[in-house]
Amino acid sequence: MTPTLLGIFLIAHAIAHAGLTTAPDPSDPESTPGDFFTQKNRSWLFQRINLDSGFVQNIGRILVFISIAGFILAGLGGLGVPGLSQIWHGVAGTTAIISLILLILFWHPWLILGVVINIGLVIFMLLNTWPV
Repeated sequence: MTPTLLGIFLIAHAIAHAGLTTAPDPSDPESTPGDFFTQKNRSWLFQRINLDSGFVQNIGRILVFISIAGFILAGLGGLGVPGLSQIWHGVAGTTAIISLILLILFWHPWLILGVVINIGLVIFMLLNTWPV
């Protein structure tokens, strides 16, 4: 896979994250768009440790923002944008790890493909290098 194709894929992955941020909680018929990564009852861990709902919302929003922004920046770097083309590899791997944390914290079976993609990205970035 060339850096250009991977760059396009990373931007598409960011768009998928953005799409999930507008999704309601699938297990709650009364939830509103945007609840998927921000509600305490969506996180198996945050429910158990009884964190404040506002804190959970902030954690979800921060992780989503980092995931979307990171994948877009890494994708642009893969496409050869100056300044990003030198660091996109590390940004992609780091963002995939952050996205994994997000997906695991707010787990739902819909997210299995995202988990597989993120694990694949981390492995791919560790095993492959391209000249910048």
